[in-house]
Amino acid sequence: MAQCVPPYLFAFAAGAIGSRDLGPRTRVYAEGGDTLLDDAAREFAGVEDMVKVGESLFGPYEWERFDLLVLPPSFPYGGMENPRMVFLTPTVIKGDAAGAQVVAHELAHSWTGNLITNKTNEDFWLNEGFTTYAERRIVEVVQGEERAALNSGIGWRGLNRMMERFKDNMEFTKLKPKMAGIDPDDVYSEVPYEKGFQFLWRIERQIGRPAFDEFLKKYIATFKFQSIDTETFLDFLKANVPGIENQIDLDVWIEGTGIPPDAMEPDSATYRKICTLAAEFKSGKIPSEDEVADWSGQEWELYLENLSTDVEASQVTALDERYKLSESRDYEVKVAFLQLAIPTGCRCYFNEVEKCLKQVGRMKYLRPLYSSLAKCSEEEKMLAKRIFSEAHEFYHPIARSVAESILSKHG
Repeated sequence: MAQCVPPYLFAFAAGAIGSRDLGPRTRVYAEGGDTLLDDAAREFAGVEDMVKVGESLFGPYEWERFDLLVLPPSFPYGGMENPRMVFLTPTVIKGDAAGAQVVAHELAHSWTGNLITNKTNEDFWLNEGFTTYAERRIVEVVQGEERAALNSGIGWRGLNRMMERFKDNMEFTKLKPKMAGIDPDDVYSEVPYEKGFQFLWRIERQIGRPAFDEFLKKYIATFKFQSIDTETFLDFLKANVPGIENQIDLDVWIEGTGIPPDAMEPDSATYRKICTLAAEFKSGKIPSEDEVADWSGQEWELYLENLSTDVEASQVTALDERYKLSESRDYEVKVAFLQLAIPTGCRCYFNEVEKCLKQVGRMKYLRPLYSSLAKCSEEEKMLAKRIFSEAHEFYHPIARSVAESILSKHG
C-alpha cells in the first residue's frame, strides 16, 4: 500500500483461501470451497456499483481496490473495515443480497473512519456515526428510500435499547464519553453509531441536504489521512456552517446524556406499517401472510425488535409455528426471535439457542442471547454456563471476554 493507515486497521489472514472476481477493482475471498465462494459472489455482486455510488456522494475512492474476505464463523464482528480488504462474518451471506448493508457500512468507512480516523476512543462516534450516516446514503441510492428508512428504524430501536442498558451509568450514552480506565469492549454499544447518525441527520435537516453534502465532501477532503478529535470537527462545522451553534444545541448532542429532544424517529410507509403490526401483537394479532408477503429479514428484524417483551409463551410459539422464525437462515431474525422467546420460558427453543451460541461467534448475537439466559431462572443460568464451558474455545478472545463478563455480572 502507498497509503498510511492507523495500526488498528492493519490485519492479515492465512488459510486455504480461494477467490472470485466481482468487478474491475473488487474480489471476494473465502476459505471453505467453491460453494461458499459462489454464495458470497452472488450476495456481493453489486459491490462495484456501491463503490461508484460512494464516490459520487463522498469523493474519490482513495484505496485502489475494495476486496472482501469472508472469515470463519468465530469472527466476532459483522465486518472490519481494513483498507483494501474488508473482513466479514459469514452470517452476512443470507441468500437475498441483504448482506449488502454490512458491506455498505464497511465501504463507507473508506471515507469516514479510514480516510479520517478518530484520534481517541472518546471520539469513536467520528468513525461510526459518520459511517452509519454514509452507509444509509449509499443504501438509499442502491436499494431505495424505504430500505434506508427501515435501516434507520432498526437503528432507532437499538439506540433506545441502549438507553435502558446504560440507565445506571448514563455517561456511556454521551457522544463523547469519558473513557479513562475503561475497556472499550465493556461499553461497546450502538450509541456512537446511532446517536452519531442522529446528530448528522439533525444537521442535514437544519441546513438541507445539498448544503450538507457540500459540507461533507469538504470535511473529507480537508482531513483525509488524518486522525482528529470531536473538537476539531465542531470547529470545522462552526467555521463552515456559520451560526449552526445558535440553531442546534451542540453541547447537548456531544456532552449530554440520553437522546436529545430534537432527535427524530425515522418515518416511512413500511416503517409505520411494521410498528403498527408489532403493537397489535400484544393483543394476540399475528400478521397475516398477505401482510408479510414482501418482507425480507430486515422487516422481520424490525418487527421482532418492536414487540413488547411482556408477551405470553403461547403467543411466541404461535408466531413461530406460522413463520418458522427460530429456524431462519438470517441470524438477525433468528436471534431477535430467540431473545424474545427466552424470557417467556419457552424451553422448546433452548436447542436452537444452544446451536446458535455454538455455531456463531459474532458478539452481536452472543451478547443478547447470553444476557437473556443469565437474567432468567437458575435453570437458564446453568444452561448459559454449560454452553459457554463447551463453546468458549471456539470464540475469539474478545467475544469470550464479553460472554464471561455477562455470566459473571449475573452470578
